[in-house]
Amino acid sequence: MIVYIAFRHSASLAVLAGLLAATPSAAAPIEASVDLSTRLGYDINPFLSGGNDLASPYVESSIAPKLSKRTEKGEVAVQGHFTRTAYLEKYGKSDQYGAEATLQQRVTPKLSVFAALRYDSEVIGQGDDEVTGSPIDDTDINLIGLRQRSDTYVASGGFEYQLTSKDTISADGGYTATRYANGGSGDSNNFGGRVGWQHAVNERTKIGVSGAVYKIEYPDNAGLSTLIMEPRVTFSTKLSATWTFDASAGISFSDLTLPALLGPDQTSKGLSGNASLCHKGSRDDFCFFAGRSVSASGLGTVERTSAGANYSRKLTERIGFQAGGSYTRSESQATTFSTREYVSAHAGFEWQAARQIIIGTEGRYRDVFGGPQIKADLGGEIYMTVALPGPR
Repeated sequence: MIVYIAFRHSASLAVLAGLLAATPSAAAPIEASVDLSTRLGYDINPFLSGGNDLASPYVESSIAPKLSKRTEKGEVAVQGHFTRTAYLEKYGKSDQYGAEATLQQRVTPKLSVFAALRYDSEVIGQGDDEVTGSPIDDTDINLIGLRQRSDTYVASGGFEYQLTSKDTISADGGYTATRYANGGSGDSNNFGGRVGWQHAVNERTKIGVSGAVYKIEYPDNAGLSTLIMEPRVTFSTKLSATWTFDASAGISFSDLTLPALLGPDQTSKGLSGNASLCHKGSRDDFCFFAGRSVSASGLGTVERTSAGANYSRKLTERIGFQAGGSYTRSESQATTFSTREYVSAHAGFEWQAARQIIIGTEGRYRDVFGGPQIKADLGGEIYMTVALPGPR
């Protein structure tokens, strides 16, 4: 089921999948694994939609197979995922699915290359959406509450080259197409690239510069597009044996082209960048992250600001605790649409019942502000995950 559903929308994934049999070291074994998960839960507002009497219990089942082939020079992997959520009241079933193929290869001692193809399909606003990752992949909080299905197609690649013992140059580029199931006007194409240089000041600290140029087009809205240029400086350091800090900062220059009915074209500039402060200890992990960028949305190009944190602690050899939260603000570059904000928080415990089995429980809170008033979502679940053939 997972292979058929995901690959019929993105047949080109087979190109990288075929590399599993064509990597330089034919003797390298192909590793296969499957993660299975079942969840029983209850949500007050599963899709963060408007109205009353929205609560429903649910049963969720998922499968995530993976094939990978590792050599001394790199790795090729193909993986997929399929999740079905059956709501016992009001909503029926909802499916999320996708697939990805990745290639990482060291061509020479100084040159490494990478490439990826990916497809994902999901209903925006369902469950615990991720909103603080890559701007291209983030959940579109402007469409939360509409039960809108989005299909995302991504092709990307790049290289890294070691100029000297302390200097590295890199470049990457890609294309992302986002399509909405109802054929709405928010479909977008995002394409562009980035080049960068990094210098190792010492064993702990690196500095650098980078520049990115990308364009966002809206095929169903003739004349609507955004050209973005982002020069940045980068900094990373290892503060101690367990703490790291990474940051980039710069200016985002945006040239927004509008259809005649929406007014004259607009140019703007603003701060852009991201930062993370992370700790990885023997028993606990912590990471704080924040970012600001310009990205596509189903309601046009938006300026996006986000921040969040994740924490986990190993309480005993078998029991662990996890918690996290995030905040995102999305502001349209055109004055036609309002600003929207999204907050979420979660916490839970996990018990490793056996080497391949994890049983856990989690509670969460989500809310969205701006636009029509929406009831916050409070929910919780118990779950079991089985990893076959075992920890990898």
